[in-house]
Amino acid sequence: MGRVGGYIVNALAGMKTRNCNTTEENCSYERKMYKVSRQYFANSKDNIFIPMTTTFSEHQYDMRYPLGIEHHWWTHARNQLLAKLLLRESGSTDSLLEVGCGRGVVVKSLKDSGFNIRGVELAEVKPMHGAQLLVESGTDAFELPLERRSEVTGILMLDVIEHLPEPEQFLKRLESSFPKLAVVIITVPACPELWSENHTFCGHYQRYTLDTLEQLSKDLNWTTKNAGYFFRLPYLPMRLVSLLGIHPAAKLNPPGKAMRLLHRLISAACQLEVAILPPRIRGSSAYAVYYPGRA
Repeated sequence: MGRVGGYIVNALAGMKTRNCNTTEENCSYERKMYKVSRQYFANSKDNIFIPMTTTFSEHQYDMRYPLGIEHHWWTHARNQLLAKLLLRESGSTDSLLEVGCGRGVVVKSLKDSGFNIRGVELAEVKPMHGAQLLVESGTDAFELPLERRSEVTGILMLDVIEHLPEPEQFLKRLESSFPKLAVVIITVPACPELWSENHTFCGHYQRYTLDTLEQLSKDLNWTTKNAGYFFRLPYLPMRLVSLLGIHPAAKLNPPGKAMRLLHRLISAACQLEVAILPPRIRGSSAYAVYYPGRA
């Protein structure tokens, strides 16, 4: 396959598929799996059940968010999508907080783009260079001083709620803890047919669909202003790799200087497909823009 092709397959992280119909209405396998995984998740190699956790360890951060990951096509494209979504939310993004911000890759990118944003991360993790003053690690968002919480008008949870066994309870608590909260923007891994053993390593409970994101909004009595799939281009290679039973490494490798142009081109293609394709065409990720308490 060659160095470039192998790199892209590893980056797409497509792995062994589950037997699930790909339509929105008939994906019943993953719902059964979710019920089991709310308490435990199986290590398929050793057949050992281990408790799920909601935070990454330092080892997991090193594997999934190594130094230089901001240059990866996936990271760059998602950051650009988020900036566009936020620009549409005039008046709701005066003071942004990313909950579960990790090392601050998104926080730094959006700050550099002119947004007033900070981040909190429950895990004890070292922020990336340039985000040290923007990220509070080892911090529970709910334990921020009320004065701080009262300033926040928008919350980002980016590839976070799939780590939560009961996301609706967490989101409802956010609504009650941040008095001026006007918008919540989330991104999630999408399409259950792309489920892989890589999710075991990452501590995920599920992959979402637009239908399950809408149901989450209804359960919260929130309004979904906007939602859609993205990363349609990676979807087909990931699906193919899954069907072939290929298991790429869990580690994501940031591109070296020689590969950054290729990653920017892939990022540009992913941004273009968001602009021209209908939002319900399936992709490997999905986003939702929620308005709390406006149902």
